[in-house]
Amino acid sequence: MRPLHLALVLLTFLLANTGHTKTGSDLHEAVRRLEDEWAEIFYLLPRSEQAEKFENLLARVHALSEQYPNEADPLILEAIVLCTYAGADIGLSSLSRVEKARKLLIKAIDINPRAMEASAYITLGNLYYRLPGWPISFGDTNSARQYLESALKLYPNAIDTNYFYGDFLLQEGEYDKALIYLEKAEKAPIRPYMRLSDTKLKEEIREALKAAREKRDGYGDFFSNFLTSLFGDDSEKP
Repeated sequence: MRPLHLALVLLTFLLANTGHTKTGSDLHEAVRRLEDEWAEIFYLLPRSEQAEKFENLLARVHALSEQYPNEADPLILEAIVLCTYAGADIGLSSLSRVEKARKLLIKAIDINPRAMEASAYITLGNLYYRLPGWPISFGDTNSARQYLESALKLYPNAIDTNYFYGDFLLQEGEYDKALIYLEKAEKAPIRPYMRLSDTKLKEEIREALKAAREKRDGYGDFFSNFLTSLFGDDSEKP
């Protein structure tokens, strides 16, 4: 299975954004620098070296969240770092980090749902879709669809909202509908200030489009690796 741009993040795992809240320039610049550092860790370092870097980055992002408790952007960034840290450092604390990320994202939506081009909605959608349901975790397909559709309504032309909703539809077997959103994401331009993230995302879009046209969903992604590490691979069971 290949790693996927997270949207994370979980990705996004999912730091492709243009919609920073209009706070002071100090906060804007601090968030941007930390975003760039996250992208360099996630895309350029081998996975074996990521956990320590994410741990260090998380401490600094959390300090920024505490400094600006009424701003959505630091909360979203902290949630995304928590998710990618959980994926890089698989262990008993992984699910607790993801649960903490979920709470931060919900808080960010309460403050400003449009922040970072609806990255909180996108990340929550991926979490609810990719993670197991109760009693292991909080995964829920219906909630995932609602979060991803909420992001799309706010930013109907963004590369992120179209890709991640299209990918969700692809995994649900709604191939023809998925093509509409994936093709729209493919046509979206690469943003100069998010060149690394958008270039990687374009690669994922091409793979998703190929899978949708062939009417298949098993092309692998970041969360597949994350969940396999935690719970094992059902496909290998007799």
